[in-house]
Amino acid sequence: MGLKRREFLQQAGRVLAAIGISEALWLPLGDRYLQALAQPTARKLALLVGVDKYPDSPLHGCVTDVELQRELLIYRFGFVPSDILTLTDAKATRENIETAFVTHLTQQAKPGDVVVFHFSGCGSRVSWGESPGKMQNSLVPADDVLPLLANRAVNDILEETLLLLMRSLATENAIAILDTSYTYPGFPKNGNFRIRSRPRPTIGEPRLAELTFAQDLRSRPNLRPDAAVLAAGANSALAAEQEWNGFTAGLFTYALTQTLWWATPASSFSVSFSRVAGNGYSKLAGLSQQPQILNHDLTTAPAVNFSNLILNSPASDGAVTAVEEGGKTVQLWLGGLSPGVLECCGGSVFAVDSSGGARLLLRGRTGLSAKAQVVDGFDRTDGQLTVGELVREEIRVLPRNIGLTVALDSGLERIERVDATSAFSTLPQVSAVGSEQLADCRFGRVPETTLAETVSPHEPALSQRRYGLFSLAQMLIPDTEGDGGEAVKVAVQRLTPQLKALQAGKLLRLTVNEGSSRLKVRAVLATLAPQARAVAQREPVRAGGDYRLEPLSAESEKSASAHILSLAEGSRISYRLYNDSDRPVYFAVFCSDSAGRLSVLGTEGKESVGVMSRAIAPGENLTVPAAGAVGLAVSGAIGLAETMIIFSEKPFAQTLAAIEAEMQQTRDALPIRALLNPLNVARAVLEDLHAASIPGVQKVGISTDDLALDVNVWATLSFVYRVV
Repeated sequence: MGLKRREFLQQAGRVLAAIGISEALWLPLGDRYLQALAQPTARKLALLVGVDKYPDSPLHGCVTDVELQRELLIYRFGFVPSDILTLTDAKATRENIETAFVTHLTQQAKPGDVVVFHFSGCGSRVSWGESPGKMQNSLVPADDVLPLLANRAVNDILEETLLLLMRSLATENAIAILDTSYTYPGFPKNGNFRIRSRPRPTIGEPRLAELTFAQDLRSRPNLRPDAAVLAAGANSALAAEQEWNGFTAGLFTYALTQTLWWATPASSFSVSFSRVAGNGYSKLAGLSQQPQILNHDLTTAPAVNFSNLILNSPASDGAVTAVEEGGKTVQLWLGGLSPGVLECCGGSVFAVDSSGGARLLLRGRTGLSAKAQVVDGFDRTDGQLTVGELVREEIRVLPRNIGLTVALDSGLERIERVDATSAFSTLPQVSAVGSEQLADCRFGRVPETTLAETVSPHEPALSQRRYGLFSLAQMLIPDTEGDGGEAVKVAVQRLTPQLKALQAGKLLRLTVNEGSSRLKVRAVLATLAPQARAVAQREPVRAGGDYRLEPLSAESEKSASAHILSLAEGSRISYRLYNDSDRPVYFAVFCSDSAGRLSVLGTEGKESVGVMSRAIAPGENLTVPAAGAVGLAVSGAIGLAETMIIFSEKPFAQTLAAIEAEMQQTRDALPIRALLNPLNVARAVLEDLHAASIPGVQKVGISTDDLALDVNVWATLSFVYRVV
């Protein structure tokens, strides 16, 4: 496998790995999807379908998914707006979808053209075929009907029909994306996630018109042997959507489109997926959405010439969608920003490199759209920006008072919610919200399966109830459950250290900027035992250096492309840090286990944390823990862990002082220290990066009381892996 293609494949799974999406299923799709989108000369056609307004199972993010795809295709991959047909809500009937596919795609697409079909909405399974109990996946259109015992016909579109439509296209550069679930688990929501499946028993069967349409397609000559169709999950998996501040979107569609905003140009096929989007999902693990390509031989190479697949634009955070007030203000689409950064980016500065260094100051945001003011630095002969110009983050502005939001589980009784709200209100920068609202974690009862004294099988007696913290996917955060009979207010007080650790992790995660940093640094994660090999690599995608990452071994490369990065408990690891810039850089390494506990990693010895005060010289590298040491033992509860490596042009003076004030040596004699007050340390990191950014911020000419971080002076690289 060539180096450039390998880099793409390794990075393609990062965004999806954090939400439990297997690279083994994603990697072949990543090739096929990007190959299609990046075709420079062919006509590009798209049919985008999204249904929120179902009669008895409304969703909220499917129309947004259509918008996410449409903006991406137009501004990032050069689709002509008139070649993109959208069907949303009432327009997305079975007949309209199938007719539009034939007239807009089948009848227009010629060999070599690009075709994209997207569907977001409910899925289901219907009885099909002569064999009793034979079922097939189906897509539920807007004109969904309730099957009756006397008439079980529904309006669903059979999965086989879609495959036949795809195979009937004259071009092989075609792909369908389905953000939907097929199996209803018995509940419409899982934590903060709404499940995209029809919420009723499967007793329906396809209409005669659907079967006739499929039979007509089946009988057509020259059907291609396969169809590239990406499903957000397997038959029994759950695909879901989540509400963010100002918009709701499918987890999969949002992750997918964000990665594609970060695809980088290359003379040959080399598209690098940003890690920024992945950080927005790193704590959403628990919904095992594993994309699958249907009816496609994953062993065959895509029939596309890699050398022709070039992108004519740089990696971006978004694009200008409107110019207003005589060019003084613009409207932006920020589909490339991670959810966390998007939430906090008020006052941030974006650059438009194609317009003489124009800079845009963000003034307001609604969902993924924002209004920005054109500030000094604009130099163009025509004097005005134009729609479609791409923008990138330059100064990241973050409030100093970023708190933690805890959603109260709907299973709590009213008195429990009142007590919890009161208890959380006493904690600084921690707020409690309703079960449906945007949050960082959830508070609720720990399911009881072993207690003998219960009011009912599902309702433990008050004296036996236990409380804990959960992920947004309703997975119990390790080591947060209490003893039976604990009062709600006592539970909240007990959880205070974990809440501070989660808040600290949130702050550090807001510094991840692999997509926007220009700092030429990189990091390699390697295992030392039971086998010595490099397993993962990270670098800023915009660093633009001539260097190349050290190659992974053939075995490591094969392993990396087979599944989400997993490290066995007890194995030994290390990180090699490289400075490929022309100036000294400093570093700090933070480890977060599956329970959210934060530790700081040094090089060696009891005073190893003091390494933050020394720099890596230009062209040099070092290993953490030190070369020749036994490495860092992978430990902690089974689950998702993360290491964040923060490079900076300036020393971490305030961070080092905060660590030395309160810390303890743990894990044998290894140079890793659990942080007793991680929140103070995380705040100090932000202040250090803010101090390092002052010259760049002053050059731009903005003034703010918030934290202003210049993406050119720091880089935070994130390694997310499963402890197994």
